[in-house]
Amino acid sequence: MTMLEQGGNAVDAAVAAGFVAGVIEPMETTLAGSGFMLVHVPGERSVHSIEFAPRAPAAATANLYEIDESRKLDRGLGISTVVGDENLQGIRAAGVPATMTGLLDAHGRFGTLPIATILAPAIKLAFEGFAADSYYTLEVVANLAQLRRDPGARETFLADGDPAPAAHLGEATLGSPTRIVQHALGRTLEHLATEGAAAFRNGEIGDQLCETVQDLGGIISRSDLRDGRTIFKQARHMTLRGVDVWGPTAPSGTITQHQILKTWSAIYPHEAPVDDTTERLRAYAEAGWHAFADRYHWLADPEFVAVPEAGLLSDDYALMTARLIKEGKPAPRSRPGEPLPWEKFASHAAHDPWAFQEAQSAKTEWNPAGSTAPTSGTTHLSVIDGSGMAVSMTHTAANHFGNKVVCERTGLLFDGAMGWFNARVGAANSIAGGKRPLANMAPMLLTSNGQAVAAVGAPGGRRIINAVVQVALNLVERHMSAEEAVAAPRIDASGTQVLVSERLSSLASTWDAERMPWKAVAEQFMPFDYEMARPVVVARGSDGKLSGATDPFTKGYSLAI
Repeated sequence: MTMLEQGGNAVDAAVAAGFVAGVIEPMETTLAGSGFMLVHVPGERSVHSIEFAPRAPAAATANLYEIDESRKLDRGLGISTVVGDENLQGIRAAGVPATMTGLLDAHGRFGTLPIATILAPAIKLAFEGFAADSYYTLEVVANLAQLRRDPGARETFLADGDPAPAAHLGEATLGSPTRIVQHALGRTLEHLATEGAAAFRNGEIGDQLCETVQDLGGIISRSDLRDGRTIFKQARHMTLRGVDVWGPTAPSGTITQHQILKTWSAIYPHEAPVDDTTERLRAYAEAGWHAFADRYHWLADPEFVAVPEAGLLSDDYALMTARLIKEGKPAPRSRPGEPLPWEKFASHAAHDPWAFQEAQSAKTEWNPAGSTAPTSGTTHLSVIDGSGMAVSMTHTAANHFGNKVVCERTGLLFDGAMGWFNARVGAANSIAGGKRPLANMAPMLLTSNGQAVAAVGAPGGRRIINAVVQVALNLVERHMSAEEAVAAPRIDASGTQVLVSERLSSLASTWDAERMPWKAVAEQFMPFDYEMARPVVVARGSDGKLSGATDPFTKGYSLAI
C-alpha cells in the first residue's frame, strides 16, 4: 500500500510486498526460493508471465537420493521417502535460488519507483525484526527439531534454542511478543538496493552463499547462480465463458487448472449450475481426479522430457473426459489397498493424451517405483492498481521454513525445492541437472477485452490448484464478488478421497461412498489450515468496482486506497 500511495504501480507494490514476505514469512517463503508472477498491462490483450521457477542445480542426478524402503510416508508431508529426508531438509534439498533475482528483474521490466524505495520496507523489517505471533510460533514448534540442527536457523528463528514466545492472548495480557531480527539478511538487502541482481548473480552475495553451500556439502555452484535466468514470456491462455484465463507456462499448477476448466466446460457447454448440488459437486470432483491422474503421470519440465501439453489441453480430450464423467464411468483414483495416487499414477497412465496431440513426438513410457507428492508452504499476493494494471504472484520456500538451513553469511534461508521432484528414477518428473520440478504454484489472472477481471492465487500445496479453479468459477459463472468467491465452500479431489467443506457435508452424504469416498473438513475451527488452501483475490465487478478478499479463517488481509 505504501508503494501505491507513493505513486508506484501494481508491480512496484507486488515486488515490495514480495521482498517483505521473504523477511517476515520464513515459514512460507524465502528470497532464496522460487515463484511466478503474472502481469496484465491495461489495454493489452495478453498477459506477461515472469517465471523465476524452481530449478535443480546442474550437478543434480536422478539418483541423488537414496530411497528409504523402511517406511511409506515421510515425517509429516506424505511424500515418497528418502533416507534422512534429504530431499526435504538439509543443504542438498535446496534448489537454485531465484526469488530475489526474479523480483528484481520484474521490477526492472515493469516497475516505476526506485529500487531503493521498493526494498526499504524489507530492509527496515530485517533490522528491526518482526513479531513472533501465534502462527509463527506454531510453525516453529512443528519444525523445532529440524531448526535446532542448523546453526544459522537456530540463531535466526529460535530464542536461545527454544521457540520464541508469542502473544497468544494479546499484548495486554502477555506483553509485546519476541521480535525476530535478521541483521545479515538486512545487509544482503542493502547490497541489492545499491548493486541490483548482479550482487547475487556475479557478486559478493552469491560468493558468500556458495561458500556456505560448500561448507555444508551441498551441490549449488557459482555457475548455477550466474546462469540463473528469469523467463519473460506470454502466459498460458484459455477462455472460460468468454473470459480469458492466464497462468504460468513453466511446470506448475496451470496445466492441471486449465484441464479441469476445459473438462468442466465440456460437461456444461452452455451454462453450469450456479447452486451447489450433489451432481455439480460430483462432476467437479471427478474432473479433478481425471486431471490429477494425468498430472501425476505426464507432467514435468518440457525442456527435458516430452510432455503432451497440447493433447491434455485439447478440446477433444476434454470432451472425452466429460463423456466418461457423464456416462458414470469410475474416475481414476487410488482405492483402499492401492498406492497413494501420486505413486499409483506415476507408473500407470489413466489416459493417453498423446492420441490427441497433433504434433506427435516420441511417446515415453514412465515406470518409476513411486512418486513424490507436493509439499506445502507458500505466499501469494494479488494487486490491481488504479490504472488497471494487475499482478498475481506466488512465491515459496517449497516447504515450511524451506530446508531449515540459513546461510549465516547472507541471512538467506534455503528452500526445499528438490522435494518437488520424483526421488525415484524413471518418472517424467525425476531429477536431472538444471531441470525444473513440477511445482504446485498456480497464480491466475482473468481478463476481458484488455481489462483485468481478477487476480487470483493461494498458498496450500497441491490444494492450490482446486482452490483457485473454484474461485475462478465463482467469479466467472456465479458472478460473485471477491469476498463471496473466497468465502464460498469448496471441495478438493487431488488425493484418495474428496475433501469437502463441512458446509457441503449434507450434499456429499448422498454420494455412493464406494464411488465417491469423501471426508468433511471443519473450516471454521482450523485457523492455519491447508486442507482447502487459502485463496487471495482482487476482483473487478461488472460495475467496475474492485473488491479484495483473503481466506477468512487464516492469516491474511486485503487493503484498498
